[in-house]
Amino acid sequence: MKRSRTWIALALALCLALSLSACSPKETFKTVVVKACTVLGFIDESSGEEEEATRVMAAAGGDVTFPEGMDTTSGKLVTQALGNTLYVAFNGIANRSTEYFVPASDSITVTGYATTESTNENYQTFKVAVWELSEDKTQTSYVIGSTVYYTTDGSCYTYTITGLTPGKQYKVNISYDSSVYYITGGLKIEGLGSEELTTIEEEA
Repeated sequence: MKRSRTWIALALALCLALSLSACSPKETFKTVVVKACTVLGFIDESSGEEEEATRVMAAAGGDVTFPEGMDTTSGKLVTQALGNTLYVAFNGIANRSTEYFVPASDSITVTGYATTESTNENYQTFKVAVWELSEDKTQTSYVIGSTVYYTTDGSCYTYTITGLTPGKQYKVNISYDSSVYYITGGLKIEGLGSEELTTIEEEA
């Protein structure tokens, strides 16, 4: 009986929060659920603050100048390797990954910028993370500690991601948490061992 009352209270809290929200219900749903669960004791109130404190933010600076002739608007994600640099242009995306590349050392430097139409303060950053391809090319694994947050104000930000293994193949994943709005921008990934890129076909 007590559990039923708890779930009823949670449902009422969600409905009330959504009805009072001036923003899109889809965009605010995640925030509303977290707040409601916190009030009812399902989530520790300090957990969000701890997660926020561990965020790694890219530092302001750097620039992204695409190679001459690169058509940056020909697709949702457009890439081109030149020398030791992989250039990435993304147009209206929420989640995309690059082809696989081989780093020249244990680190890469990622400079990026993006814009979004969202004015919600919770969606003013996008994430860059690195994934490693297994030796048999059948699966990928997240490189622990490689997630970096970039501000979506149109300015360039830079961060050097470490912990890679020279000779192995990696891809960079770009993600944006909003389910309503998207991001458009570009990346410059420096530190490639060669211009050769690899696309792994997904199994049907």
